[in-house]
Amino acid sequence: MFEIGFPELLVIIFVGLLVVGPEKLPQIIKALTRSFRAIRSYLNETKSEIEKSVGMDEIRQDLHNEKIMENLKENKKKENKSTE
Repeated sequence: MFEIGFPELLVIIFVGLLVVGPEKLPQIIKALTRSFRAIRSYLNETKSEIEKSVGMDEIRQDLHNEKIMENLKENKKKENKSTE
């Protein structure tokens, strides 16, 4: 999600230890993890509700069908050119 590498993670943990202290750091990490999970879950639910209300499944299907039809037309043109 954030593309955090190992060196960046070590810096974050070190700064966290200095600022918060070793006693409270695990509690804060757990709280932040829960918060991020809750936010991600909420955003995923909201996204799926919006997609349902807009009818994204139908739109995706229409786009897929349109792409297939374009491919068929191109193949037919190529076939006609090769037979000429």
